[in-house]
Amino acid sequence: MKEAKGGAKKKAAEKSPAKTTTDTRKKASIESANTAEPKPAAAAAQPPGVDQEPQLPATYGKTGVFGGPKDRGIKPDDKLALPTGPHGVYERIRSLNPKSFYCAMRWNYHVEHLTPEEVKRWWANKKLLVTNPKNASAVIVRAVDYGPHENTGLDISVSPGAAAALEIEVGDEVNIEFADPKSQLGRVS
Repeated sequence: MKEAKGGAKKKAAEKSPAKTTTDTRKKASIESANTAEPKPAAAAAQPPGVDQEPQLPATYGKTGVFGGPKDRGIKPDDKLALPTGPHGVYERIRSLNPKSFYCAMRWNYHVEHLTPEEVKRWWANKKLLVTNPKNASAVIVRAVDYGPHENTGLDISVSPGAAAALEIEVGDEVNIEFADPKSQLGRVS
């Protein structure tokens, strides 16, 4: 009796083309997935490279503007990514004076022989020279935050005061380099 039922099921399966076709498709997709070339991982999924020493993430790129009490793209309690305050305190972004000169870039916190926290302290308040190549105006800004987000296509964000002094708008391109640590923040004459 058991053989008759089993035989009937086998014959029914042979007669059902939908089940056979579905099984064949599944098997084919599994085989093609196993033999297909591996797809490259997304850029965000790749581990960051390890630098021998801290270096600028970009020396030329598009700029954005951020910070100050009127910046509504952030929450009131959001803190800066770098310990820029007295005694290594992480300040709030909205506490920044929009007329002052500061910036954010996507710093690499992975440096040989340094912890990420040591690298953040190294970048905190580091002075950079930002130049508008269209009119040669330049400013000295201090590093205070990490950003702008890579999805924006921007390489650096500066304070509203620095943007005004450079006579730039969001998306304009600027040159970026290290400044003399003894330089005063603000316009370069």
